[in-house]
Amino acid sequence: MYGWRVRIGHVAPSRGDTLVYEFYQMMPAGFMILNSTGTIRQLVDADMERQLQRIEEAAADLVDNKCDSVIIGGSPLFTKLGYGSDTEMGKRLSDKYGVPVSPGITGEVEALKSLGIKKLVVATPHEDTLNDRMKVFLEASGFKVLKIQGYGVRKNADLTDMDEHAAYKIAKRLYEQAQDADGVFVPCPRWPTITDVDLLEREIGKPVVTSCQAYIWHALKMAKVKQSVAGYGRLMASLVN
Repeated sequence: MYGWRVRIGHVAPSRGDTLVYEFYQMMPAGFMILNSTGTIRQLVDADMERQLQRIEEAAADLVDNKCDSVIIGGSPLFTKLGYGSDTEMGKRLSDKYGVPVSPGITGEVEALKSLGIKKLVVATPHEDTLNDRMKVFLEASGFKVLKIQGYGVRKNADLTDMDEHAAYKIAKRLYEQAQDADGVFVPCPRWPTITDVDLLEREIGKPVVTSCQAYIWHALKMAKVKQSVAGYGRLMASLVN
């Protein structure tokens, strides 16, 4: 049986393709991710509202398929709803299905805190509207956002086609403008991000957290699975503990 150690469910806001690809790059045999395809085509409020209506049904399907934990992707959904909306939904669905369910943004916040990051720079692929909401959410969660900037992508399908070093380039540039940051956060699991995490950490001497890493880290923590994952930064390495 594939996924004999753990099956992670992902309620994808769109395709979930890059997250799945990066999951299998990092994780060994015995680990499986099950994806539920979402409906967001444009990163605009109308598409987000439509996706919010289908989350519970998608989570129920992943639970039926014997997932050990479920992550709800799409941080912009919860930055739109506001601080606390993620933990409320996670608790409600976990209680309903008897399986740990959590929005990815909860995992992102927990991952940043686990590495002792309080002041951060945030490098995104998104437009300013979504970046502004992310800043408000992060600061309500107890962080100080020193810099946040994105590439201005609106069409969801364009995210997966971005250069695999784009995240590294903008993250490094932002860090150079705010070197008193404790670390770097790279939201959105649909653009390529994990290739250069280890390199960037070595260059700046600070931890780097991407959405892809945080989703996987949080899902495995909820499923109570420990696994050594080397070569992809401090957060993934911490899974062995």
